[in-house]
Amino acid sequence: MATNKHAIIRYRVIDKCLRQVDRAWNWKTLAEACALEIEKVTGKRTTLSERTIKGDLQSMRMDTALGYFAPIDYDRAEKSYYYTNRNFSITEAPLSRSDSDELKNAIALLHQFTGFQHLTGIDNIIQKLELLAYESTADKKKLVHLAQPTTIPGQQWLDQLYEAIKDESSLMMTYKPFDREEFSGVISPYLLKEYDNRWYLYAKFHSKDQLRTYGLERITKLTTTLQKYKPTPEFSPETYFRDLIGVTLEPNKAIQKVCFRAFGKTADYIRTKPLHNSQVELDEAQGAATFQIAVIPNFELESLLLSFGENIEITKPKAMQQRIAKRLSKAHKLYT
Repeated sequence: MATNKHAIIRYRVIDKCLRQVDRAWNWKTLAEACALEIEKVTGKRTTLSERTIKGDLQSMRMDTALGYFAPIDYDRAEKSYYYTNRNFSITEAPLSRSDSDELKNAIALLHQFTGFQHLTGIDNIIQKLELLAYESTADKKKLVHLAQPTTIPGQQWLDQLYEAIKDESSLMMTYKPFDREEFSGVISPYLLKEYDNRWYLYAKFHSKDQLRTYGLERITKLTTTLQKYKPTPEFSPETYFRDLIGVTLEPNKAIQKVCFRAFGKTADYIRTKPLHNSQVELDEAQGAATFQIAVIPNFELESLLLSFGENIEITKPKAMQQRIAKRLSKAHKLYT
């Protein structure tokens, strides 16, 4: 079954044509209508064969994967195709219950993840949704653009890790840190997390009996192992990330109240896009607003604060203020 964009356009156009009962449609006129629409959408001329159009008609009639079961018949006297049910339209065909269940599973994943290939039976549902969406937006300009990369480093490991987490099975992992030699060991994977267009794995490293964070782009090999999975019932993602910005939780670090002043429009930006769900505004005076967040300090927090440059000033805690000042001083020396 073809699932490319041209096929979606052809199905939509054929459906639209066959609903126009005041005109006779043979394979040639259907091919011309499809070619015109493809050129309109893609800007490319194409010639469609009798085999292609008749194949589309057959798929619309009989392909169980498509699920249209269109009531298309052929009038030999008129030498044309038509719908025996004049009220039929493939764009109004409802999703089956099994489709709906698959779609719910897919949506639950797609809200969180990109790059997974393990879902089966989803291609036809996506095609149906594309067809419905195309029907309502074909003549409209694009209104939304999402800044989503087509690939994220390390995503080739997603399916294998997802299955291991779901099945609670251990893996032998080979890992190459940025600053150390490559090493191997058995892990019990618990969670996959995407942050700032990178994937991270939270897993227990068996030999150290510790929960650790691994960047997927630094994994060089994953294989199955017979070693028993080591569950950690006390690990709760909601609790673990509640007081964090980013992915790094350093051992024995406690929550601290971080205060900073934001100047000018940056204050408005931070008001409308809080750095953390604990953020509160303490005061506003002389064109600056003071905010406070309660978080566990880590590298990602400092990187986020530094990204505002001269538009914010850290006031508490003192140790963080001094650390940020040193980093800014080093950066300044690069430009002097």
